[in-house]
Amino acid sequence: MREPEDTPFTYADFERFIAQLLRATGATVIERPRGDRGWDLEASGMDTGPILVECKAVTPETNHRLLAAVDQLQHYGQNHLNPLARLALVVPGALSPRAKEFIQREGIYVWDADWIRETADRVGLTQEATQFVGSEPTEIKQRVTEVLIQRLGEIEPGKREWSKYQKLCREITHELFCPPLSPPIWERANLDTTNKRDLILPNYAPDGLWAFFRSKYRADFVIIDAKNYRESIEKEEVLQIANYLQKHGAGLFALIFCRTPIDTKLLYILREQWVLYDKMITPLHDEDVVQMLTGKEHGSDPAEVIRQKIEDFRLQV
Repeated sequence: MREPEDTPFTYADFERFIAQLLRATGATVIERPRGDRGWDLEASGMDTGPILVECKAVTPETNHRLLAAVDQLQHYGQNHLNPLARLALVVPGALSPRAKEFIQREGIYVWDADWIRETADRVGLTQEATQFVGSEPTEIKQRVTEVLIQRLGEIEPGKREWSKYQKLCREITHELFCPPLSPPIWERANLDTTNKRDLILPNYAPDGLWAFFRSKYRADFVIIDAKNYRESIEKEEVLQIANYLQKHGAGLFALIFCRTPIDTKLLYILREQWVLYDKMITPLHDEDVVQMLTGKEHGSDPAEVIRQKIEDFRLQV
């Protein structure tokens, strides 16, 4: 089974629409030749110097990909003849507030789904924009996202509030993944009770990324552990959840919800579990969770964050 398509449109379609959108605002736009290994568009006449525009048809939703996009744009800026040239990253998805802030601190405009919708509404291209960014999220979706993100931020990392964090992770996983996954099974132990995991989500998804994960990574059940640690999880936590993963049991796929990015030394443990035992264990820290909730609010598949994290991980093996 091959991996599902990243987007329902092509990169070229997205780039052409962004050029159309910018021209509708009154900007002059130069489209670079296909295959040119540089920025995609150069816009001028927008109350600034020239803007070098990089279009990403697939929204970068992991720290690794955001850093790569920033490096790419800064390289373009350094190689442009005009020192006043500005930089812009355009994506069809919605980036979390923290991701936007990070990119903007690097001197780069962020034109994501919100900017595209707002600009398209202003210049009469609302219908055309829908193909790329979907419709505007409802007030109910916005409220659910706001409440969950606020509650996540209010829970103090550490042992004292681990139960509160565990329960919130259950609500978050239900909001993010159900459907297509079945509702979480709460604190299920294996037969001899030696391994007990916080959440198990049965995966009977007929298509899409979750069907791909089931076929490729034996994600028959999605095992989730919630760790409310102040610092990075340790080797012990990875091995604990690895012990629960069995080909003829719960499957070989797990997520660890944690508060901070993992220590890079844990990558060796995660690689060992994947290379030697086919066990795919993916940590998701607070920023990943906020990105998934933000994307879901705007109509994106939250599993795309997991796909990108797995892809980043495998390309480092």
